Amino acid sequence: MVAVASISFGPTSLAPLFRPKWLPSSRLWVALGLVLLFAAYVGRDLLPDGLYVWPKQWLLPLLKISNDVLNQLLRRTEIFGEPLRMWTRAGGEAIGLPMRGLQNLLTTGWTFPGSTPAETLTLPPLSWVSVVLAATYLGWLAGGRRLAVLAFATFAYFLIFDLWAAATLTLASVAFAIVVGVVFGLVLGVMLFRWGWLEAVLNPVFDVMQTIPPFSYLVPVLILFGFGPVAALVATLIFALPPMARAVVYGLRRLPDHTSELSSMTGASRCQGTSKILLPSARDDLLLGVNQLVMMALAMVILASMIGAGGLGAEVLRAIQSLKIGRGLEAGIAITLLAVLLYGYGHSIAVRRPSHLSRPQPVRHLAILAAILIIPTVAGIAIAPLAQYPAALTISTADFWSRVISWLNSNWGDVFEATRLIITLGVIRPLLTILRDLGWVSIAACILCFGFALRQPSLAVLSCATLILIAAIGYWDKLLITFNLVMIGTLLSLFVGAPLGIWAGSSRRVHAVSEVIVTTLQTLPSFVYLVPVVMLLGPGDATAVIAIALYSVATTVRYTDHAIRNVDPTTIEAAVAFGATPLQTFWKVRLPLARPGLMLGLNQTILMCVGMVVITALVGSQGLELETVDAIARVEPGRGLLAGLAISALAIILDRYVGAVAEKLNAPGSPRANSSS
Repeated sequence: MVAVASISFGPTSLAPLFRPKWLPSSRLWVALGLVLLFAAYVGRDLLPDGLYVWPKQWLLPLLKISNDVLNQLLRRTEIFGEPLRMWTRAGGEAIGLPMRGLQNLLTTGWTFPGSTPAETLTLPPLSWVSVVLAATYLGWLAGGRRLAVLAFATFAYFLIFDLWAAATLTLASVAFAIVVGVVFGLVLGVMLFRWGWLEAVLNPVFDVMQTIPPFSYLVPVLILFGFGPVAALVATLIFALPPMARAVVYGLRRLPDHTSELSSMTGASRCQGTSKILLPSARDDLLLGVNQLVMMALAMVILASMIGAGGLGAEVLRAIQSLKIGRGLEAGIAITLLAVLLYGYGHSIAVRRPSHLSRPQPVRHLAILAAILIIPTVAGIAIAPLAQYPAALTISTADFWSRVISWLNSNWGDVFEATRLIITLGVIRPLLTILRDLGWVSIAACILCFGFALRQPSLAVLSCATLILIAAIGYWDKLLITFNLVMIGTLLSLFVGAPLGIWAGSSRRVHAVSEVIVTTLQTLPSFVYLVPVVMLLGPGDATAVIAIALYSVATTVRYTDHAIRNVDPTTIEAAVAFGATPLQTFWKVRLPLARPGLMLGLNQTILMCVGMVVITALVGSQGLELETVDAIARVEPGRGLLAGLAISALAIILDRYVGAVAEKLNAPGSPRANSSS
């Protein structure tokens, strides 16, 4: 399964409004920006303090206004005399009925209370034997022997490690969220494809939805939908829906013109042409959207557990709170297996071709499934081991991992402490001090100059105005802390991941091994990375930076590997034929030709680091990410939303500038483009 980053919008998604040719040369703009930064740093003790720290008397009361507005909207808005939250909760309960039914079927069963305890009717959930056999049989029907073995191994893992109840609860919630997300994503994607004006309106909304931390909208979701699985479902869909819709638009736009002409020639209506011709033709791109939807839905299970979803996410969250690396790792691997299995089901069904050698036998398959589900469940009423997996047959690695951590701390504790101090005192704090000594005026002006240097004045003006607004809210210092963690985490990820990616891209054997490792790392929940690092280094900024780097290094390896491997082999052969050494071939041919892919990898690494930095608030980081978490505890929706929008703005600005640099390097006529052509 190919795991992709949370968002993947390039520089063209925020097209510049104009690119005047009368602007000074790029070098002059870059030189001006660097001179401003140098002057601000050197003149720190001479220039007014207001150029470095936003004056308190100039602060805009947006925090109070946003809290008041959102409280008014969420708590006091009425529709037909009823509060808005009454309508949203009623609608949420209606949407959540199928999900609750699926949870009851797999996990909790049904209880129908009577007038006396003796009259209370209890129906048990499906037997674990039924679920394992049914999942295996469906895997065999959908994808053959491999998928059947994967399904059996996945559910056996849940049983053996005593994660059955949590895993089936997560399975019910996530499966329902995926179905709803696919349906809504397909409909929304087709609408965006048909109506360009709607895409222009919703694209900025999608950008924010994909970059704003989920912590920021948990408070409004809780107010509108209450505490429980329905609120978790809504939060998951907000996070995971945009990639599916964008994949649909991307896939439909890539289709050749004759596909649409075929739809018209056959006399099909617009709806028939879309459902019968266009969407099936764009199947590969739709599968990429489904892949992202599955990954992001499962990435939300831990955050969803914070608002009542339960399941495997709650297991990981409890492991973090109690610093039990073994239990957290077991639950994290369970989430990974579930992600691979769910995507395997969807992919196998989507790519399956009808067989002309044998007739389909749906009645027979349904009868077999019914027997598999009913017989063990009914038998479990009389035979307890069929109803509930015996606890004596479960195992746990928690004690083993605890002993490993204790041994490491006992024998290598001084090394870990020295590492923490070196990273904190030698890297994080000095760089943060430099950023603070540059000041908000020079940084905003430098961003403006760099935007003009890239010939994107609209991007420059919008980015500069955004930074000034963040400073005016009172979040400048917190923004610097967050940016510092992201920057250092990105550099560490590149330092480790880029050489590994180059090695994997240059060797088939290394690529085969790294593909398995990278896929596993990319499917592990972000919270899982915190547990071992916290237990070895303790809470703090060093832990945050290392966790960010660990989380994003798999993305760096994958994109670097992909870029290096996709260089045209005939060009490499030509270089060798002209007598180039392996080192010359790499530096002069392979690396320049791989530049677009490498820039995309840098872009995605930065975005992954921004996504992970929010989680580091749980281990003591003090930036904007702490504001989003603290807003949940204080039930301040406006504060959490503004902090989340500031993080989203940081991610979008970094994405646009990296994309603009890549566009300029690859533009026809540029020196670097000419040298690699």
